[in-house]
Amino acid sequence: MSTNAPECGWDQAVFRCGRCGAQNTATTEADYLKAIDTHSDAHAVWDRLNPIERDGITSILRTILSAPELALELLALADRQSARGQGRQAAPPTGRTPTATQATAAPSITIRLDF
Repeated sequence: MSTNAPECGWDQAVFRCGRCGAQNTATTEADYLKAIDTHSDAHAVWDRLNPIERDGITSILRTILSAPELALELLALADRQSARGQGRQAAPPTGRTPTATQATAAPSITIRLDF
């Protein structure tokens, strides 16, 4: 005698962030785990930014995410510039020899979008 018992499992799960209150509903375990990982990564990046950087990245993301073709063109432009060795603009000559600290300092990038 055999019975056909239904599979045990769940049909959906809701992830609620204790830090910011965000909620995400997933229908598979893989999607649920991905949502948790992605949200945790977003918090990790956000926590490293200062308020000015947060405003800048938010503005950039709103612009790029609203125009996927712009994002593709920016990535293509970055790839072309990088291939030509034009990844960043050189500082204008000052007539002075940089100190050891200045010569090894990490480059700083500032992006400003005014809307």
